[in-house]
Amino acid sequence: MNFWEELHGAITTVLKREIPEIQTSESYPVIKTALLAPAVLVELASFEPGNDPGTGEIALRARFEARVIVDSTIPNAAFAVRALVSEVARVIHQNSWGMNVSPAEFLGASPDGFKPELDAYIVWIVEWAHELHRGDSVWTPSGIQPHTVYVGIAPEIGAAHEPKYVEVQHGEF
Repeated sequence: MNFWEELHGAITTVLKREIPEIQTSESYPVIKTALLAPAVLVELASFEPGNDPGTGEIALRARFEARVIVDSTIPNAAFAVRALVSEVARVIHQNSWGMNVSPAEFLGASPDGFKPELDAYIVWIVEWAHELHRGDSVWTPSGIQPHTVYVGIAPEIGAAHEPKYVEVQHGEF
């Protein structure tokens, strides 16, 4: 199993474990005629540039979407989908799924009407992003890791003694 399959598997497994009401928790399912709901369907939607770690690896900001699906014919379906969306957002928030990715940054949730095969359901989309690095680090073979070196005159050395800039108003000295 590759990294992406493991990450998707971890996300769907944790969502199902943390929210027992979910009947279907999958990635990229093929939806034909029926879906056991409530369901959460996870997809990796896009990549954006991440913060370069200076290791030769590519830094990616992976943007994920989870479609939260509730049968529109159940009583109080409008409330049920919103309650489930808030639970999905709670589980996603700051979660790393046990994988080597940054804690999830919750981006938002809203109704979703862009999948015609789901028209019989009430569907909301929950969006979040993870920062991650792919590839080999140029530092791995040597065991040396990049780090910050502070230069100064003792005892004024370190992050606490970084230069502070003071805004001067016109005419003040």
